[in-house]
Amino acid sequence: MLRIAICCGEGFASGFLSRHLAEATVREKLQDECSFVFIPYYQLYDRQDEVDIAMALPHIEPQIKSDKKEYKIPIYIITFKVVIKPGARDFLEDAEDIVKLADGKGGLICFPGEERFQFVNRLTSHRKWLAAQGG
Repeated sequence: MLRIAICCGEGFASGFLSRHLAEATVREKLQDECSFVFIPYYQLYDRQDEVDIAMALPHIEPQIKSDKKEYKIPIYIITFKVVIKPGARDFLEDAEDIVKLADGKGGLICFPGEERFQFVNRLTSHRKWLAAQGG
């Protein structure tokens, strides 16, 4: 079971997204594979033991990059396009792949080639996007 935090500043957007993903988890029959919970970014450091990965909304990227705390969990910035079409499976696949890519390290992690997340155009998980590209 992968425990995924959805984070942003005060919680309006991330609270909505985490509720949507929790409901989608049930619809997509993924309850045994993952759970989504809202954690405000300002609480993440103290609550990081509650989750395996944090997925942050893009508008708090400057705050994450300037954060000097050493996190034990990976933090991934959700790309703008993926937020448009949020399916639990796509978020789960990205979370699984980021955790694997992080290889036990914490802090900000991104997929190769997605360092400038605001220019990412995929509407699916990175895994599905790579498969469609023949990679």
